[in-house]
Amino acid sequence: MKLRFKKQLLILLALGFSSMAQPVIAMAASQETGIPNQAALKEIEDYLNRIQTLQANFVQRNPNGETTTGRMFLDRHGSTSFGKLRLEYAPPAKIRIVADGEILRYEDREKGEVNDYSIDSTPASFLLRRQIDFTKGDLTAQKLATKDGKVYLDLVRSGDEGAVLTLIFVTSPFLRLQGWVVLDGQGNKTHVTLSNVEIGMNLDDKLFVVE
Repeated sequence: MKLRFKKQLLILLALGFSSMAQPVIAMAASQETGIPNQAALKEIEDYLNRIQTLQANFVQRNPNGETTTGRMFLDRHGSTSFGKLRLEYAPPAKIRIVADGEILRYEDREKGEVNDYSIDSTPASFLLRRQIDFTKGDLTAQKLATKDGKVYLDLVRSGDEGAVLTLIFVTSPFLRLQGWVVLDGQGNKTHVTLSNVEIGMNLDDKLFVVE
């Protein structure tokens, strides 16, 4: 259960934002050689750090071909150690993930299973940290490349041997995250796409209560 849980977190909590940011200039300097361009990385960091609240739909395509959908809510305001999160899978799945700023709870209502984790011990800590920085801490920008009008940023996390998270951005008419791909340590790939993304709204605190 814990292995499956951590994999789902790495898939779904990687990030998913769309914003009316300024046109990307630094991206033009990024080549398919894969060497991370520091100006481009800083531009992506600034874009992600501007997001304080978000709600969106997600579609997840698993390695076995199974597709699941759901709704995501994010709030990075507050005084807790981390931000808050809610992932609600659509039927027939009965999975819910709620983080209240300190504790992250995974619920499988079909199996009657509930597991609590410290946010800092999960991949959710990257999404929910107060400041996203690719040059410090446990997350490293391994590769940044452009292809067919998109930017692909490969990230590796300390302790996740063999796992790579690829964030996929489009840059026209403005920078926005289109989705991501997770490669796990066993070579399996999972794709996630976001839609109907909204940012900057007020979210009900009740969404993030761990009862």
